Amino acid sequence: MGATDPFEGVVDELYGVDPREFVAVRDQRAAQARDRGEKHLAARIRKLRKPTTAAALVNGLARHRGKDVAALAELGDRLRRAHRDLDGDRLRELTHERNDRVRDLVEKARSLASGAVGETVAQEVAATLEAAVGDEDSARVVIEGRLTSALSPPDVFGAAWLPAGTPRGTAARGRSRARRTRQEAKSAEPTGSSAATEHAEPTGSSWRTRRSEATEAAAGAQSADSRRREAEVRARRARDEARKELRAAEREEAKARRRADAARAAFEAAEHEVRRHTR
Repeated sequence: MGATDPFEGVVDELYGVDPREFVAVRDQRAAQARDRGEKHLAARIRKLRKPTTAAALVNGLARHRGKDVAALAELGDRLRRAHRDLDGDRLRELTHERNDRVRDLVEKARSLASGAVGETVAQEVAATLEAAVGDEDSARVVIEGRLTSALSPPDVFGAAWLPAGTPRGTAARGRSRARRTRQEAKSAEPTGSSAATEHAEPTGSSWRTRRSEATEAAAGAQSADSRRREAEVRARRARDEARKELRAAEREEAKARRRADAARAAFEAAEHEVRRHTR
């Protein structure tokens, strides 16, 4: 569809507003279309789904940090090439780059949020960004900034870094989910199926050795990243619990201070009475 299509304009507007305003703006745009006699357009607008908190944050990144999001998607191409070439060192390097880029974008998403971002939402944002690295369809919908829900990254070794167009296992499911997201706003775009045949894998013991080394390299980096994330989640939870305990202690301290002030005032009043009667 062209850029002047009225439906596309409404879609771009809706998925750029605060999620708390989504329903009101959607209903308003549908009513305006109905008043103009465009019943079909009004019906399409009413079907648009409100994005989840994580999806809205990623949509915000696509709009305000578009270059960073596009660079993350491009990183996926480089990772697939490294996996195709069975380059373990390169895979390790790019996996670390992916982790750094995802972590940086999650922090940028936190800064875009009007309020605090919970750990569950932050993890969904990270998973969606990783999906953009691992799958071309997911990358497209993330860059468009029209997500309605978080995406899940494909399996790292099931298909994530295989040449584009090689659906397998979770990767195929991830592509299907990304296509459904695109279809909520417009018809899904066809994808080529010949890319998988453009690059034949080498054969023989040398290939098996290189593949094993590349797999181990990527697995090590992925495992380290998973441990780091788990440690970060535990640390944040501990921090939040400590903050709650501190605030509770501060409230108790304030109450105790007020009781002490009241007791001191009562004592001074009683002391004054004693002195008055002993004169």
